[in-house]
Amino acid sequence: MPENIWLDIFSYLTLEEKFKAAATCRTWHRILEDPSLYTHITLDHMEFNILVLCMRQLCRLAPRIRFLRISNCFSQFIAETTVPISNSTLTDNEFDFYERPRGMHSLYTHITSLTLSRRREEYRKLNFTLHDEFSRYLEALLEYSDESIKHLEIQDNTLDLEMTEFIFCIVRYGRNLEHLLYDGNRDGGFVEPEIVSAITAACPKIKSFRGQHAICDTVLRRMMTGLEGLQWVTLAPFHSRDTGAKEVSLDGLWSLLEDGKAETLEILDLKCITNENVQTLANRAKHMQSMSRSPSSPTLAHPFAHHAAFTNRYMAAPPTPIPGESVRHLILTKYTTTPLTLPGFAALLQLFPKLQSFSFSTNFFTYDYQFQGLTKDIYAEEIAMVDRLIQTQMTDRWGQGNFTWRGEWDVSVSQDQRLRGSILRSG
Repeated sequence: MPENIWLDIFSYLTLEEKFKAAATCRTWHRILEDPSLYTHITLDHMEFNILVLCMRQLCRLAPRIRFLRISNCFSQFIAETTVPISNSTLTDNEFDFYERPRGMHSLYTHITSLTLSRRREEYRKLNFTLHDEFSRYLEALLEYSDESIKHLEIQDNTLDLEMTEFIFCIVRYGRNLEHLLYDGNRDGGFVEPEIVSAITAACPKIKSFRGQHAICDTVLRRMMTGLEGLQWVTLAPFHSRDTGAKEVSLDGLWSLLEDGKAETLEILDLKCITNENVQTLANRAKHMQSMSRSPSSPTLAHPFAHHAAFTNRYMAAPPTPIPGESVRHLILTKYTTTPLTLPGFAALLQLFPKLQSFSFSTNFFTYDYQFQGLTKDIYAEEIAMVDRLIQTQMTDRWGQGNFTWRGEWDVSVSQDQRLRGSILRSG
């Protein structure tokens, strides 16, 4: 068969299948080294050493990657390695001069619970070099693909990626990235605002920036000015070692809506999302809308408004976007912060008049610890009322079947929820 037919057939194989097929014969080996077969790469459910071997093989092919996804990868070594820590204030060097007290023993902790510098030292002692190899091959892959790569996803990995040069690789070779997802990994996301700011400056073409990162009001405003094409953004609380717990405030969220570019919003457990606050935002948007359409606005009432030159200069300008009108898709969760009830959902629908898909996740535990005396029956009635409200209003807007509403009201209770709930009850 002609080689272009073989290329088309081989394009349907997974990466692992391509590597296996290349060992069949010389002809297949030569065809399967064509870089065009390696533009969309998915590295999924791999042990760390297998992941590194695959990346090394890809580097040999020098591909021009457009889509790269690394997900659900793990390391048995990292998962099982513990290191000793002394239960005394004396350091190991001091024990050289003092006899270890009788009965003295060492405590052990998981290696990932140590500080960055200590972890790096322990990995070096244990001769664990996969982090360095991962960094080297990832940098090579992104360097080969710096003009072509548009989509990068690093998700749900239990590797110790803080030990790698992953962020450096993004900042150096991600200038053409349009979609960046870094979420669910062991390190908890980009937990320093400076990292998010650096990525914003280095990757100006990003349209989708997803993950539970260190985005506060200041960083969000930098993103809105630096990422002109930003359409999808995730807003979630974060905890930084330097700044403590922080998150986007109500004013920060308003500035994002006022910017009028975001089409998809993921709002994950923000404290500022309450019934009262959402209604406040909806009232602000309604007031701005009435002012922009008022016939007595300053522009229309100008004494020279009847002149053509004035009209061409001022009246031909596009109208100012109303905050919330750009949002088409909303993903909202409530687990450890004050949950929404029926008035809050009504205000959300008012705030986002062009909403076409709405996803909400919570559980009874969230409402029970915020509203004492709540019963399962009352909770079920509230769910039914919210569902009826959203179904009715969305049907009036778009017609039956032309919108998506998904309410997950019985998500599993997390350990963090139980801990925070106990604190609330004790207070």
